[in-house]
Amino acid sequence: MIKKMILIAAAAIALFLLQTSFAPHFAFFAGKWFEWANFITLPAVLFTLFERRRHNFGWVAAVLGGFLLDIYSARFFGFWIMVLSFAVLAIKFGIKKYVRIPSLW
Repeated sequence: MIKKMILIAAAAIALFLLQTSFAPHFAFFAGKWFEWANFITLPAVLFTLFERRRHNFGWVAAVLGGFLLDIYSARFFGFWIMVLSFAVLAIKFGIKKYVRIPSLW
């Protein structure tokens, strides 16, 4: 479990560095859509969608990714942590309440 959290942290930091140092130099990544769909938000949401129901690594990805985005953001501190946490909460609630995934084992 600790190894997975360290791997998530390393991946989030690598994506954050890629977003803050590499992406602003290209016009495609500098548009308004990229403010919400960035290199941290999409993996955190996708990771939450495809993890098992009982695992909580999506929360780790959301809080760590939100913290990294808050460091470099012009918004108030905690905005991205709240946005990503609400996204994870909505995904977890939606999957738990409305989605039945058949188990093969």
